[in-house]
Amino acid sequence: MVENLEYEKILKKLPFGYTLHKVFVHEVEELSEVVFVDINDLFQKFTKLDKEKIIGRKLEDVFPEIKNDNFDWVEYYSDVAINDAEYEVEQYIEEVERWYKIKLYSPEKYYVVSCFIDITNEIKRKELFESTLLSIAEGIIATDLEGKVIMINKTAERITEWEKDDILNEKIFDVFKVCDSLGENKITENILKLINKGTSINETETLILKSKSEIDIPIVYNISPVKDLRGEIYGMVVSFRDITERIIKEKELDYITYHDGLTGAYNRNFFNEEIKKIDIEENLPISVIMGDVNGLKLTNDAFGHLIGDKLLVSAANIMKKVCRENDIVVRWGGDEFIILLPKTKEKDVAQISKRIREECIKENVEVLNVSISLGYDTKNTKEFDIMKSITNAEEMMYKIKMLESKKVKNKTLKMIIKTLYEKSKVDDSHSKSVGEICKLMGESMNMPKEKISELEVLGSIHDVGKIGISESILNNSGKLDDEEWDEVKKHPRIGYIIASSSSELAFLGESVLAHHEWYDGSGYPKGLKGEAIPLMARILCIVDAYEAMTSYRPYRQTRTKNEAIEELKKYSGIQFDPKLVDVFIDEVVTKVDLVKIVK
Repeated sequence: MVENLEYEKILKKLPFGYTLHKVFVHEVEELSEVVFVDINDLFQKFTKLDKEKIIGRKLEDVFPEIKNDNFDWVEYYSDVAINDAEYEVEQYIEEVERWYKIKLYSPEKYYVVSCFIDITNEIKRKELFESTLLSIAEGIIATDLEGKVIMINKTAERITEWEKDDILNEKIFDVFKVCDSLGENKITENILKLINKGTSINETETLILKSKSEIDIPIVYNISPVKDLRGEIYGMVVSFRDITERIIKEKELDYITYHDGLTGAYNRNFFNEEIKKIDIEENLPISVIMGDVNGLKLTNDAFGHLIGDKLLVSAANIMKKVCRENDIVVRWGGDEFIILLPKTKEKDVAQISKRIREECIKENVEVLNVSISLGYDTKNTKEFDIMKSITNAEEMMYKIKMLESKKVKNKTLKMIIKTLYEKSKVDDSHSKSVGEICKLMGESMNMPKEKISELEVLGSIHDVGKIGISESILNNSGKLDDEEWDEVKKHPRIGYIIASSSSELAFLGESVLAHHEWYDGSGYPKGLKGEAIPLMARILCIVDAYEAMTSYRPYRQTRTKNEAIEELKKYSGIQFDPKLVDVFIDEVVTKVDLVKIVK
């Protein structure tokens, strides 16, 4: 047969390696031999074997390594030659370090033709493509044109919880469940029709991927056709990203943009946008509540901003607790809140305000009771300006606040003094004694009864500013360092603020502020000198020093009456007003002794 074929010229021009084999079957031993009959020049070139040395030799003699190959070449050649079968395989040939697609068919029984097509570059591109997909940060699933999975990268395995061995050759529609917000499946066989037309799908809407364990994962995805070198579509690639972190960050940004960072209530940014949506006819009647947290400044000055912040948070929580789901609580300013209540009649908003006040009575922050002054108004018609309702509610709130403020401040002040005495037992006894001695001093100076009474109150509350000093410093039995001493020196200013916040004590504010000023101008906080220092502050300065020297202090020895008097004389004209020192020594000291004996 072969001798009659005239194909030498054709073989030389073939763009692929060609071999012709004859298969000899030994029926007794059930063995076959595959012998080379002919090869073309291109096969000689990539195998680097001479035609004369190949023709007539057995396949395994020419390529001994095929015996160790997992692919049984002799068996396949025999099947093709005897049963007219056809095979196509990809094989790497070590000798030339190239990949070939090998096609086997039989032109005539017992003969086999093999065609070797060099696919090295195609394989390298495929490996590069796959290695890129496998290492990419996005999830990647590749399928054939039937939708069967042929590749999945590590990211996709992690996101879907499907491992490669579980889903290879499975239909992607069975393992990649993606739904929209309505629950409709987005990955269906209809996609294959689009892919076959060369259409790409870019889905930017957030969709939900159901993982293997039924966990909902928000994703976006792209689906693109995959083409070979000839431009023919042979599959598709689905790339997708888990956008959980992005959604979390967007929610955090949204929260920061529209919420007050301290109280968690909405902020004015949100109010400005939401008021347009709420101020519509369908929401009528629309009610508004304006609230102002009472005593915040006094609380901040006396107990510190941390307690003040707790007061604000508690107030906001009370309002959110009482209000309904569709009501909107907004932090309007420093201590002010506004509540928008759609579909709320005037009688209902009055009841809600009442419940807020009732809840405030039950709530305490540290030692303080939460108090909120509330005003409200209702918009009943479409034409009425909602901002006018807000103004009306604000005016009502301020009227109520004027009535409530005095009571709240006085209550807070009493709590401040009580708390100070609890923090420092020394201040408790010291302040009471200073008040009594100041009264004696006023009497000795023939002051009016009203002034004597004021002087006694001043002595009792002069150290109220120490509420703002830490307990560890107040009760320190050792010497204060510079930083601690600077902290202590703040108490006259704090005391001034606290006293000034009370209508009953405001007139004592300047004396509280100045009671550590020295007569020669070397005191604090302002460095006032001589009679620029208020009279009651100059009196208090002497009484405060004497009482402190003659009373027990853990950090120094108690001085006798005479030692204290000598100290007053020593600093007369320096720390103390000399005329007042003379009055105190001549007329008050003896009375002080009598007071202590009575006590």
